[in-house]
Amino acid sequence: MDLRLLQDSGYPRTTTYSLLGHATGVSFFHKLKDWKRQYGDVFGIFVGRNPALVISDLDILKEVLVKSFSTFRNRLKFLLIPSPLSLSVFFLEDAPWKRVRSIISPTFSSGKLRHMCAAINQCGATLSKNFCADMKKKEGVNMKEYFGAYTMDVITQTVFGVKVDSQNDFNNPFVTNAKAIFTLPKARRILPVLAGLVPGLEHILLKLGLGVFPQRVLDFFQTAVTEIMKQRQNDSKEQQKKRSDFLQLLMEAEIEDDADDDTDTASGQMSDKHTVRRLSVDEIVGQGIIFFIAGYDTTASTLTFASYCLAMNQDAQEKAYKEIREVLGNAVPDYDNIWKLKYLDNVITETLRLYPPGPVLTRRASETVQIKDYTITEGQVVFIPIFAMQRDPELFQDPDSFRPERHDEKINPLTFLSFGYGPRMCVGMRLALMETKIALIHLLRTIKLEPMPDTQEVMTFKISNILTPEKEIRLKLSSRC
Repeated sequence: MDLRLLQDSGYPRTTTYSLLGHATGVSFFHKLKDWKRQYGDVFGIFVGRNPALVISDLDILKEVLVKSFSTFRNRLKFLLIPSPLSLSVFFLEDAPWKRVRSIISPTFSSGKLRHMCAAINQCGATLSKNFCADMKKKEGVNMKEYFGAYTMDVITQTVFGVKVDSQNDFNNPFVTNAKAIFTLPKARRILPVLAGLVPGLEHILLKLGLGVFPQRVLDFFQTAVTEIMKQRQNDSKEQQKKRSDFLQLLMEAEIEDDADDDTDTASGQMSDKHTVRRLSVDEIVGQGIIFFIAGYDTTASTLTFASYCLAMNQDAQEKAYKEIREVLGNAVPDYDNIWKLKYLDNVITETLRLYPPGPVLTRRASETVQIKDYTITEGQVVFIPIFAMQRDPELFQDPDSFRPERHDEKINPLTFLSFGYGPRMCVGMRLALMETKIALIHLLRTIKLEPMPDTQEVMTFKISNILTPEKEIRLKLSSRC
């Protein structure tokens, strides 16, 4: 089927300015569930003035995400992303993306993650201690505040090797600058839309420091990472071996170029076959910043939603607690023993099914391709509505209910896309799951979670590009001791 015909007969006709299309406001992603119900598994929309497809057909998605990955290897083009953030693996495309991804992937190996458990456990112990100290708050506890401080400590320590103790020091520069990333004013969020409509405007805005993220924040992280790298260049080999954070691993990481990879990241020039390549300083800074952005709020949100689910489902909470007691006893959680907690794993998976941090995936066609009856032309974007799919009654029975047991059964992996799928899925998935499990183990060993009288039984969300509850999640805490 030609996409033009699909648009004429099937795309959602929402109230919008024709110049801007459907995908302009931050409410766009939250409309996909209703549109999917109304228009089916494949329908067309406009991103600005450009036609795009929204696809939840599993056979087509297997083609897009795996079989035809070489055609759909890039995401939606992000505008107003300045260097060095633009050199991060999230924003890179084509051969540069493949090269950087191949360099950073080994830094997330099981061996590397094992060395990080001690630092994560320290953060988890502080988290549990702070929860215990505030159990008697009559107004309940704002779970996102505590989990946000926990993930802040974990990310700064595992990525940068810096102890900020944001759970006790809210004025640390890492804390204040990180919060600035996730509290963007509406005016800044509309800039990418304008940059896409007006030729040449993106270059002008970047020159003025008006990117998606505040320039002062990016400057802070760039300066911090560069200074840490300079200090470490003078370390002895013995000192370097003692470090297990990602910054050190990225400084040491290297690959041997594949003969098929014929372009250099920065210059686009032909590279010598089988030469050893490392990341440049700017590339390392870019990865450090994106690790922080991608790992901080997403994991904090997942923990917040998980605590809500457990508070609203007391049987599930008790089952998770008993599993921890029976499997781990008083043992310190580590990379090897936490994976034995099958039910806790189901709890996290079910939380991510109901509340995926990113409600949509995107891929962009590098050439015209025919899949089933649909022609996807070069440059067109495919939107994959994760939130809508993971609450689809045709894919999950009783989809709005929290049922961890459902994940004991094998499912089509394409029905659960919270970490993506295929060669471009989340490179930090195992770190995120490890961090989440360790936090919940420390929490459930000491604390019982209960809803407050005004806790929402049915969660509603803010109009935002990420899944954010409309009302902050406050829970009643009591001691298990």
